[in-house]
Amino acid sequence: MSLFPIPGPRSPMNNPRQTWASPEWRQQAEQWIDLVLETFGVSRTGPSEQPRIRFWSTQLTVPTDHGTLWFKENNLGQLAEASIMSLLGELAPDHVAAPLAIEPSRGWMLTADHGATLDSLGSDDASVWSRVATDFADLQQLAAPHGERLSQAGLVIMNPEVAANFVENQLLLHTGLPDGHPLYLSAEDADDVVRRLPVINEAVDVLRGVSVPLSLDHNDLHARNCFLPGSPDDPLRFFDFADSYWAHPFSALLVPITQMREQWNTTAEDARIQSVVTDYLDRWTTYAPSEDLRAAVEPALKLAGVHRYGSWLRLLVYADDESMRTYAPAALHYLRTLGNPVLRG
Repeated sequence: MSLFPIPGPRSPMNNPRQTWASPEWRQQAEQWIDLVLETFGVSRTGPSEQPRIRFWSTQLTVPTDHGTLWFKENNLGQLAEASIMSLLGELAPDHVAAPLAIEPSRGWMLTADHGATLDSLGSDDASVWSRVATDFADLQQLAAPHGERLSQAGLVIMNPEVAANFVENQLLLHTGLPDGHPLYLSAEDADDVVRRLPVINEAVDVLRGVSVPLSLDHNDLHARNCFLPGSPDDPLRFFDFADSYWAHPFSALLVPITQMREQWNTTAEDARIQSVVTDYLDRWTTYAPSEDLRAAVEPALKLAGVHRYGSWLRLLVYADDESMRTYAPAALHYLRTLGNPVLRG
């Protein structure tokens, strides 16, 4: 099978949505859930439900006498999330929604329901985004010494030094696809991406001079991916690390900045957005002076486009035809806008 299969008939094993809708898969998942429940002495109080099937993952909700539990299986391109979440639960137990049990060979995990997510507040205040950013910075600093262990758990490394080479290597795959494939790039399109790569290398040069360690880039950081704390003094609990990378930590700001701009219909120069960035950087002042940290933000955001592209790519390897047609443009968008200013310009 090629890396990006040509659209056409697929078997169920190449179509995660079809697999997850099958009785055979459901039976296997339910048997594993029952085994976990028996181990923990937990009883079902009703049948499980499957609230959604997407090509990137599916979930089952399991009502029990200890509350609702959530089962999840990922697309094979994000199989490692269960192992990553399990390790993060060991390294930073107060900052993540750690699974109760995992089956790493299948990427299965069963997790307690931690209640409402932060977006349920419906707040339009910048303080909500500051809370997301600063609490995640705390998690990043707890994770920073443990890159090797997280890599062994399956977290993909995207060292800034290799980002441009990563993109250039993928271009050979895009241009080698048949014309008409959703991920096809013409030679002219690929040349345009290559012309953008010096901007990525310049960003790496800047980051090289700022002594901030690599850490966890959530790569999809927003208020729907963290639970409200049990008390005001507790940290947010983050989840959904399927897109994550081991990379420059400031890259994690791309999704928050993008969503703030959309939420407030504004530009990145908006004082509210700048205040969130400032609050986030204040968590890193033990590593470098504030002015150096701020100078590193825009370069890290340029690298974040590579991370977003890469996470789509590893999903699309296992996409069914409809999903490929629907989501391939999202991956190509990050290639075509690579190096565009995020906070400046």
